[in-house]
Amino acid sequence: MKWLTTEEHRKVVERLVSFLSSVKGVHTHKAGMEYTSLMACFAMHSKGAAESILALHDRFGKDWFPATTGYLIVRSLFEVDVTAHYITQDPIGRSRRYIDFEHVIRKTTLEAVERHRASKEPSWREAMQLLYNHKYAPQKAKIDADYARVRSQFENKKGKRGTSWSGKSLYAMAKEVDHLEAYEIFYADLSSFAHVNVILANRFLRLKGLSGDGPVWSQRANEFDVANVFRYAAIFLTCFLELFGKEFGLWDTGRIEACWNFPEAEGRKPVME
Repeated sequence: MKWLTTEEHRKVVERLVSFLSSVKGVHTHKAGMEYTSLMACFAMHSKGAAESILALHDRFGKDWFPATTGYLIVRSLFEVDVTAHYITQDPIGRSRRYIDFEHVIRKTTLEAVERHRASKEPSWREAMQLLYNHKYAPQKAKIDADYARVRSQFENKKGKRGTSWSGKSLYAMAKEVDHLEAYEIFYADLSSFAHVNVILANRFLRLKGLSGDGPVWSQRANEFDVANVFRYAAIFLTCFLELFGKEFGLWDTGRIEACWNFPEAEGRKPVME
């Protein structure tokens, strides 16, 4: 284990992004076009997410870096990594199921729009009627037909529709792909910012004065949080890129691991306050 500074973690992210930027295209994987396309999409999302936190850091600097926003961005990197690993275990079947779930989403949305056309709130009734008339009514027959084609994959024997493409929670998928520790430690921490619980509020809370005589709120970034955003991004990107490189024969894991090499960090002790 190496104790890296915030700038060193940022450098790891920059190095990993450069690997993704060097990919100008991938060959069609033996598992087929669906799997190839999904993995390419996951790579594009990961690159964009990493570039976003780098850009935020450049724009705001370490003192005013919006760490809570950064946490939300890197949370999606973990979800992409887990999803990619899970699909890779059965690339043909799971890729098609992942793609087919679009029809469940569209059917569920259509039903919600239809239901809320009868809302008690006049503004909602009007808005939903306009949305239905201009978007969903012309597509209704196709949405229904597409859902009918895939419904056996996503409904149980009682006709209850699933709410996730895999039929499992992210926790269950993470456990299956050996990401349980990362889920329970890293993802649990990041989820505080997605769910807006008290941990998010505490990121803006400072005690006023040495005597602690009342709270004051500040948008000034905490150095620990800035470092954590880049640390999480580096960890999740590393895991995904090792998988992506292996699946498409782009690089070996040693080249990805080398992104973490900082000779000056060898033997460095953590600063204890």
